[in-house]
This record gives sequence, C-alpha cells and structure tokens, in this order.
Amino acid sequence: MQNVKKNESVWSPERVKTLVALIGCLSIYGITISLFTPLLSIILESRDISTTIIGGLAMMAPAGIIMGSFGIPYLLRKYKGRYLLIFGVIIEIILIFSLMSTQSIELWFFIRFLGGLVGSILFVVTETWIIAITPKFHHGKVMGLYNTTLALSLSIGPLMLSLTGAQGELPFLVGIVLMTSAGLPLIWIKNFKLTSSEDSSFGVISFAFVAPLLTLSCFVVAFKEITSASLLPVYGLRVGMNEYYATLMLFFGALGGALLQFPIGWAADYFDHRKVFIFCSLAGVIGTSIWPFVTDIPLLLWTTLFLWWGFFAGIYTISMIFAGKWFKGNKLSTAMASFGVFWGLGSFIGPIAGGF
Repeated sequence: MQNVKKNESVWSPERVKTLVALIGCLSIYGITISLFTPLLSIILESRDISTTIIGGLAMMAPAGIIMGSFGIPYLLRKYKGRYLLIFGVIIEIILIFSLMSTQSIELWFFIRFLGGLVGSILFVVTETWIIAITPKFHHGKVMGLYNTTLALSLSIGPLMLSLTGAQGELPFLVGIVLMTSAGLPLIWIKNFKLTSSEDSSFGVISFAFVAPLLTLSCFVVAFKEITSASLLPVYGLRVGMNEYYATLMLFFGALGGALLQFPIGWAADYFDHRKVFIFCSLAGVIGTSIWPFVTDIPLLLWTTLFLWWGFFAGIYTISMIFAGKWFKGNKLSTAMASFGVFWGLGSFIGPIAGGF
C-alpha cells in the first residue's frame, strides 16, 4: 500500500490546474443546461403549447447525448481533448444564440438535439480526461468531488432562472456568458491525447457484455435519479402532503446526492472499493424500503431521503472508479461513452416506468 501511495499520489501543479479547469468547465456547463431546461418549458407553457410537445422538447437533449456518445471514442483517437472541449463550448454558445434568435418550435427541437450531441463531447471527454490523469490512489476523492460539484451546479440553474425571469433575452445572454466562462480555463491547460492509439476491443453497446456491473449501475442510477426528480413531489402530494413539504422531499434527497459523493469517494480510496459499492447498493435498497413508511414524520423522512439518495448516487461514483481501474486509453474512452448511452437509456425509461 505504501509503495502505491508513494508512486501514484503525485500532484504536480499542472495536474491540479488541469483538474480544476475540467471540473470547473463541466460544472459551469451543468449550470447552463439546468437553466435552459426549465426556461424553454416555461416559455412554451406561456404560449399555451401542449405538455406533450414540452415533454418532447425536454427529451431532445438526452437523445442527442445518447447518439453523440457513440462517436466520442473515434473523436478522441483523432483529435486532442482540449480542442474537442473548446469546440464543444463554441458550438454551445452558437446554439444558445440560435435559441434566442428564433421562435420556431421545430427549430428548437433540432437545436436541443444538437445541444445534446455537443453535450456528449463535453461530458465524455472531460470524464475520460479526469480519470486518465488522476492518480489511482486518489480516484475516489476526485470522482466524489467531481460528482458533488456537478450535482450542485445542476441545482443552481433553476435558482438563476428565478432571478433572471423567463421573459426576454436576459436568460439567454446569461447562458452565453456562462458558456464563455466555461471555456476560458481550457485555454491555459495542456492538451490531452489518449495513451493508446489502438482500437478498443469492444464497442459502446458490447461494453454491456464486458462490464455488465457498470452498465447496470449507470442504467439503474439514471433510472432512479430522473424518476425521483420527476415524480417524487407528485408522490408527496398524492399521499397528502402540501406542496411545500412535497418539494422539500426532493430538495433533501438531491442535497444528499450531492454532498455524500466526496465522503463516499474518500471511503473508496481508503477501504476496499468493492465493499463500499456493496454498502451503497444495500443502503439504496434499505432506503427504498423505509422512506415510504415515514412520510408522516418529516425529520425522519428528510434524513432518510438524504441518505438514500446520497448512497444510491454513490453507486455511480464507485462505478467511475471501477472504470478507471479496469480500462485505459481507447478502452477507457469507450467505457465512458457507454456510461453516457446507458445513463441516457435509464433517463428515458425511468420516468415512463415510474409514471406507470
């Protein structure tokens, strides 16, 4: 253990700067996407557009992420990571300007799909890069920090929307400023190229047969995350809660999903990460079994939701650690692209099944 720690826990200034830039870039992007999802829905609602169309528009970005993820391993073999990220940031800025410049719903569908395609570049390239340059002994802490920061950033967008309002060009201009800010740190970091130029021995879909545990983990966590975010407040209202308490259920659950990722990642570094994975899985099952029966005791309910959501999300954090230990080079980029695809599938199927 001591030799591994001594040899691999090398934090050079360049490596630290790169990790800060990558996590900062994707976190600011997270704020941006969490701003525009409710923004466009509110705008369409104000036009008396049907909820079917509003829901369909919201699904365009995940569809683009799924489709785009298939091509990322090829792009990473051909181009350097920093160029791909800067390209993605520039295209996102253009797409935001395009959303602001047209009122056509048909074009919004197309733009949102393109946004998902570009988003797949930002997510997969960043996650591959972070895992590749992080010393193995610190994978858990870095993955936990990354997932905590990203989860918190996704909660900021709706808050910003409450400040800018949904009318006029201001929220779009804020989005452009945010994406510009996301791209600036990338200018001052060195480039990234996969260490292996040979093709991966498996593809994005066949990854499910190479690492079924990781595939199922991505799918299940996404299934639960998106379903809970969509339907937990509805569940609260239907069991007799008022709107305030029903919304607080979602708040405390999401807060746990964000804040517990770093301690879970830390535990995975200092203990057997397989045991931490099993613990998170069992906590997810136990939490699911308990919280519907404590809805009449608010403090116990919120505590249970905080822990349940947090440990459930920890399954994804540990899965990223597994990927970093098992795969390198093009295999790692293919694995992370597969994460994007199966996360997207879980996001699609979850709300439908949960609604049923």
